[in-house]
Amino acid sequence: MNFAGTKPPVGVVIVNYNLKDSLRETLVSFRQVNYPGLQIVVSDNASTDGSVEMVRQEFPEVHLLTREKGVGYAKGASLGMEFLADRTKYIFSTTNDVLVDPEMINALVDHAEAHPEAGVLGCKIYYHDKGDLLWSAGGRMHPLFAHSYHYGWNRHDAPRYNAVRECDFMTGCGFLFPSAVAKKINYFNADLVFYSEDADFCYRVREQGYKIVYVPAAKMWHKTSTTLAKNRPTQLYYSTRNNLYLTARHQVGWYPLSLWVNLFVVCPAKMILLGLFTIQNARGIWLGIRHWRENRYGWADDGWFR
Repeated sequence: MNFAGTKPPVGVVIVNYNLKDSLRETLVSFRQVNYPGLQIVVSDNASTDGSVEMVRQEFPEVHLLTREKGVGYAKGASLGMEFLADRTKYIFSTTNDVLVDPEMINALVDHAEAHPEAGVLGCKIYYHDKGDLLWSAGGRMHPLFAHSYHYGWNRHDAPRYNAVRECDFMTGCGFLFPSAVAKKINYFNADLVFYSEDADFCYRVREQGYKIVYVPAAKMWHKTSTTLAKNRPTQLYYSTRNNLYLTARHQVGWYPLSLWVNLFVVCPAKMILLGLFTIQNARGIWLGIRHWRENRYGWADDGWFR
């Protein structure tokens, strides 16, 4: 594709499951983005709350991918990426619980065009309705504990968060990447279903020789804990299992020490602390460990947590 003298085509993938009202706000936000020819795809995971009908009626410009059965976040996003990959130079992958700055795509694309070594470009992300309180200014994996954390988390915005920076990963809440790179690494790992698919994607992009870059001029706002996080045992299962996969697959931090510390210190501590609320939390973590050891991925059975 030759885009000389024009803005390169960009597609946006928004994964949705039963968040009609929040999705509407997200789509309205993208309608206000100042970027020519922006192509929006909603990849819906068999919603039953009227989301599909709402998109068809209120946002006819949006391409809607529907299915009769949910396939998880990672696969849902990948299907949207596949749809856009041959139509656009860049793809912005995001969720149904964000609002974006009108200049966000311009800021990301301008940096990507000037820095072709950047394989994933992420945003400065604020909490929704909490002023200048930051949710993420780029992601890191702790070298000893092999646990993810965000720069700036729960801190007010400040000049130190205004510098472009290389990171270990960018949160899948919203990041841009070249379509060709996504095709080369075969998109998100669908076996992870939820959690760590973004970090795994970033590590695989880095393996291709690219950098993971935080671009503070690109701003967005995130409504936290809107979907899976409400089901704590299931969330702990996926996050535990997939984080262990990520650590072993990519030899994160001071590997293998980081893996042993995570497995024998971090996980047991979480089981004890979170198990005080309900034993099902501890069970979710234990099953995550067990299924990682058994190399069992894909969907969790809700019956496991009862």
